[in-house]
Amino acid sequence: MSDLKQTVCLTSSNAENMSRHQMLDWVNTMVNGHFKKIEEMASGVAYCQMMDMIFPNCINLKRVKMSAKLEHEFFHNMKLFQGALTRLKLDKTVPLDRLIKGRFQDNFEFLQWFKKFFDSQAPGLENIKSAANAVQPKPIKPRGFIKENQEQQQQQEQQQQEQQQQASEDFLATISELNSKIATTMKARDEVYEKLHKVEILLTDMINKNEHVEFCNRVCEVLYKTDQNDNVSTPAGEESMDSAIDDLNEGMY
Repeated sequence: MSDLKQTVCLTSSNAENMSRHQMLDWVNTMVNGHFKKIEEMASGVAYCQMMDMIFPNCINLKRVKMSAKLEHEFFHNMKLFQGALTRLKLDKTVPLDRLIKGRFQDNFEFLQWFKKFFDSQAPGLENIKSAANAVQPKPIKPRGFIKENQEQQQQQEQQQQEQQQQASEDFLATISELNSKIATTMKARDEVYEKLHKVEILLTDMINKNEHVEFCNRVCEVLYKTDQNDNVSTPAGEESMDSAIDDLNEGMY
C-alpha cells in the first residue's frame, strides 16, 4: 500500500469551493458513473472506488455493494471506506450515521473534504486518468435513496389497501346479491306452496262430496309422492299430474 503524502487539514472547511454540479462531474469522471444528486454519494460506492484508485488493494472491491439502495447497504460500504482510512493511519472519522441518511449538506461537506484529500494524494490530471484506467471501475448507476424507497413502499401499501378495500366491497356486493336471490326464491317457493295447499283443500272437499273421487285420488297421489332419495318430485310424477289435469278438464266439459 502506498504511503500517505503530506495531506490537507482533515476538516471540511478547507475543501475547495466547488459547486455541487462541479463535484458531481468530477465524481462521474473518476468512476465512470451517472450520479445526478449529491445525496447519492451516501451509498459509499464512489468513495470505495476512488480510494482504491489512490491506494490499490486498500479495499476489496468485490465486497462493495455496487447496487446499494438501503441504509444497511450504505453503512456496509462506508464501513469498508472507513476501514481503509484506518489502515492508512489517517485520523479521519467518517460520520457514517449522518451520511447514510442521504441528506445533502452532510454528504456535500464530506465530498468536499474527500476531493481535497484525493487531489493531495493523486495530483495532476494525467496521474488521475492513469489510475482510473488501471482500475477500470465498472459503470455505476444512480442509487436509490431511503426517502424514495419509503415513498415507493407507501405507494405500494396504499395500492394494496385500495385493492383490499375494493375486494371487500365486491365481496359484500356479492353477498347482498345472493341474499336478494335467496329471498326471491323463498317468496316464489311460498307462493307455490300456498297454491298447492289450496289445491289440496279443493281435492279433499271434492272427495268428501264424492265427486270425481278417482281423479282426486290420482292428483293427491301426485301431490304426496316424493323421490326416495331426496324427496323431490320425479318427472314421472309431473307426467301423472298432467294426465290428472287432462282428466279433470274432460270431466268438466
